[in-house]
Amino acid sequence: MSAAAAAPIEARNFLFDFDGTLADSAPLHAGAYRAALAVEAPAALAGFDYEPLKGLDTREAFQRLGVAGAERLQRCVERKRAAYRAAVRAGRLRACRGARELLAALRHAGVRGYLVTSGSAASVALALEQLQLSGAFAGIITSDDAARGKPAPDPYLECLRRYRLDAADSVAVEDAPSGVEAARAAGLRVIGVHNPAVAPLADRYFPTLDLLAAAIEAERGRQAPAPIPRYS
Repeated sequence: MSAAAAAPIEARNFLFDFDGTLADSAPLHAGAYRAALAVEAPAALAGFDYEPLKGLDTREAFQRLGVAGAERLQRCVERKRAAYRAAVRAGRLRACRGARELLAALRHAGVRGYLVTSGSAASVALALEQLQLSGAFAGIITSDDAARGKPAPDPYLECLRRYRLDAADSVAVEDAPSGVEAARAAGLRVIGVHNPAVAPLADRYFPTLDLLAAAIEAERGRQAPAPIPRYS
């Protein structure tokens, strides 16, 4: 086991990515991109692959897909968001296995959880409502709150600034290389989950959230219990 893999999970604040980390949303996002491209840029469908787009905000993703022109780009963004939200309202979104248990374990250990996502505020609010996680976080940063999305560090820097968090006392939880890059640039340690591609990029890696929760409980069990935070 490498030194990075053995590093303890010690942090007062956990800054979570959402899509692919806490929510099993990849099929919904991929379908929404395809729906938008089919109308606005059908030529881009031939080589479409959602994997490289994970963690990016919607506008950046379409630009990387070769969509040009301000008006067409905006139409793509709006169509994609509408298709995704329709899928969420239809009940197709699922939480990743162990997500609720992990968030509960952190709260019990006195650790605050924050959400730092490339999703828009409206899409994120809808998704959290559907998953019954609306009150699970001490703070939320979306693409509406940062000038640049991941892989730029802006969303994480905004979270640290807005909620007055110390990067040294915080850790990001990510499933995409772009998210890891953003967290690193903001001075954060990173726990990778779900995606083996982020394993060599992170300080710790867990293939599932329940394994991460178990590791946290094991390590916290060797420490004095902390007060349970109450989120407003």
